[in-house]
Amino acid sequence: METKAEIRKRILAVRGVLTDDEIAAKSDAIVQKVLKTPEYMEAVNILLYADYNHEVMTRGIFEDAIMRKKRVYFPKFDRLTNAMAFYQTVSVKQLEKGFMGIPEPKENIQLCYKFNADEDTLVILPGVAFDTAGFRLGYGKGCYDKFLSGRRQLSTMALAFACQIVDELPSEQHDIKMDKLVTEEIIYSFLRI
Repeated sequence: METKAEIRKRILAVRGVLTDDEIAAKSDAIVQKVLKTPEYMEAVNILLYADYNHEVMTRGIFEDAIMRKKRVYFPKFDRLTNAMAFYQTVSVKQLEKGFMGIPEPKENIQLCYKFNADEDTLVILPGVAFDTAGFRLGYGKGCYDKFLSGRRQLSTMALAFACQIVDELPSEQHDIKMDKLVTEEIIYSFLRI
């Protein structure tokens, strides 16, 4: 089996050759699927990512969520701890280049996401590669796994192009499976055990 590093390198190369038009068309197809899922429709809070480096584009989700009066939060990465906190954002103009050039919100404790058991929250994640068992391979910092490890009550949905799906990823005990994975071709749903 390939190592995580080998898979990451191979899939980033495959994703990297997608044209801007292909990314836009595939992203639009993915966004349309996401907007129809019950997890999205029922969520009060959406923890979203700002796409970069040929990831599935999320602007359509952001705009729809704002229109539906959902609260949308984007992550801010802490380089010292490899941890993330999510901050409510109402306009993409609030985002600025952060770690690795990824758009991030400004830190504002009043706008920080706080779990509320009475509100449905959907975490929408990017990734480099995914397998058909629901495991995700990110960029290697473990940020999302750390964020989700103490918050398993949150619903997770990963977005990926079909070219990012592999048969099997090497997984470790701390790796967290996704609840759903949405590509331009299919929606995968995974049972939690």
